[in-house]
Amino acid sequence: MAQLRIKTTWFRKDAGRAEDETASVLALTFWKMASKAVDDISKADYDIVNPGRGFGIIAEMGAFMLHIADRMLFDRVDEARRTALIGAAGVKLGEFMATNIHDLLNDDTDIRDYQGEFLDFLNRRSEDYATFDFPPDEPNYAIKRYLANVMRDRMESHDQTWIIDQIIEFQAPEAIENVAKLINGFFPRQEAAPAQ
Repeated sequence: MAQLRIKTTWFRKDAGRAEDETASVLALTFWKMASKAVDDISKADYDIVNPGRGFGIIAEMGAFMLHIADRMLFDRVDEARRTALIGAAGVKLGEFMATNIHDLLNDDTDIRDYQGEFLDFLNRRSEDYATFDFPPDEPNYAIKRYLANVMRDRMESHDQTWIIDQIIEFQAPEAIENVAKLINGFFPRQEAAPAQ
């Protein structure tokens, strides 16, 4: 599987960045990683027989990565900033989803609210993922298994048994590793001040 290059720092350290700019970088990176997951799954001979399935996989991977980022940010930034950042990244992911679906359909009469549907989906998945207890930097087997199960439900019946291993062994760990690089790059942990 090809590696995805991830921007983890701003070029100019002294340049302040608005939350929406950082959220856009997070969302774009998550979109690229989720799209790569579709390619990886397809190359592993799983059937991605229609665009709906591909977008479904992107949605699941996007929701998973957004939640992992939220957990990793928990003790790095204050609650208001974390909520705003994750919310803005989710909205941006929804924009990418809607734009890509509209571009694929190329139908000017299609007025379906794909972004709104995606945001509703993100909220539902966020509630699901919130039930899992795990250290933020070490997502455990249970949350990877949950991702594998929801991905299984999106696949053809002949792929459902095997996709679970693909997700748990390859896609989820790669996503977690890349989200960690991104969060560690933009929001490094503060070192504890030495005792006086």
